Amino acid sequence: MTKKWMFFGLLIIMLVTLLTGSAFAQKITLNVWLMVQADVNLLKAQEDALAKFKELYPDIDVKFTVFPYSEYRDKLLIAAAAGNPPDISVVDQIWNPEFSAADFVIPLDDYVANSESVKRENYFAGAWDSALFKGKLYGIPFDVGVWALNYYNKTFFKDAGLDPEKPPITWDEFYEAGQKMTSTDKWGTALWVGQGDAVQCITDALTFSNGGLVLNADFTECVLDQQAAIEAMKYFKKLQEINPPGEVSRTEEDSFQLFTAGKVGMFWYGEWGQDSVNARAPEMDWAITNFPKPADGQSIGTFGGWNMVIYKNAPNKDAAWKFIEYWTSKEVNEKVSSLTPANIEAAKSFLTNKRKFSDVIFQQLTQALYRPIFPKYPDLAEIQRNATTAILTGTSDVDSALKTATEEINALLADYYGTN
Repeated sequence: MTKKWMFFGLLIIMLVTLLTGSAFAQKITLNVWLMVQADVNLLKAQEDALAKFKELYPDIDVKFTVFPYSEYRDKLLIAAAAGNPPDISVVDQIWNPEFSAADFVIPLDDYVANSESVKRENYFAGAWDSALFKGKLYGIPFDVGVWALNYYNKTFFKDAGLDPEKPPITWDEFYEAGQKMTSTDKWGTALWVGQGDAVQCITDALTFSNGGLVLNADFTECVLDQQAAIEAMKYFKKLQEINPPGEVSRTEEDSFQLFTAGKVGMFWYGEWGQDSVNARAPEMDWAITNFPKPADGQSIGTFGGWNMVIYKNAPNKDAAWKFIEYWTSKEVNEKVSSLTPANIEAAKSFLTNKRKFSDVIFQQLTQALYRPIFPKYPDLAEIQRNATTAILTGTSDVDSALKTATEEINALLADYYGTN
């Protein structure tokens, strides 16, 4: 009898050992790459949210690796090309088509179809559509920003004899207000070109507001030589009259500093700039209004922001999807995002609690379009920037500059689609 009980005891121990070992063997670790964050409160919120995720899914560990923006894209591309990417990362909206076309990330349509929380209507439409490529969805919006809102200094309005409670709505009103603010050492606004594509977010927004596009609806042909874009760029050129010299060599941050230093009365920038205004110019009486529109147009901004993607080589795609569902949910997205959350309900709460003029910002976010969806977008944006530079320096008139840009972009499109 004793031997029999010893046998059963050993058998139970073996079974427990096997089951325990099996449980440990099934433990999953997700590698998630993100942008580096300096905000201590945000980091604490992310840690708390991650701890709750682990409570919900005790069999899933999550490891964060963070990078500065300047090196992040290259790190992702190198890792993906080598077949050793993270399971999940955030990607800039303008990188999404590049990663999709390269087959680095997977379409998420099937996951979305079976999800109770991740639905297009729960996110800003322009942000959602930024992740589409050839009819499939390759990312879920995480956070968003919009180029641009019109920041304005109320003191400039008063000094110019303008009512600061009636900021400009149309292109003409913006220009006329800027004329009244411009003197020998102060100006209505500050333009820039710089090296990135921020200036193209502004010129795209002017074109969108005038009813135009950069590429046609299926992204196969450039339409910058059409009247809507031509009128938009002629207006942009006109703003040099109310702008301090040196715009071609300035960056957006250089021009923003002119606003916070009290040298210009109005400036186009994203909603995230509020913290900088408060920090640099705590005494300034400032406000925000929507991006100006043509008299018969609509105020339409240009989206920026980040999408969450799952890599083709990720060994645990279902677990990765669970994390994306959780991280972009209303309750979590609001807490772990440094920019405005892409989840609409989370955005409403975030803006109410963390931003002034939340209604204005929310309206602009609902009236924004994404930049052209093209895998070689950086090359396309460089052509646009060269055209903008030529227009502002006077080396080319608007019609000629946009005609040249259109031809060059169409050649870029033909070259890409002809070999892919």
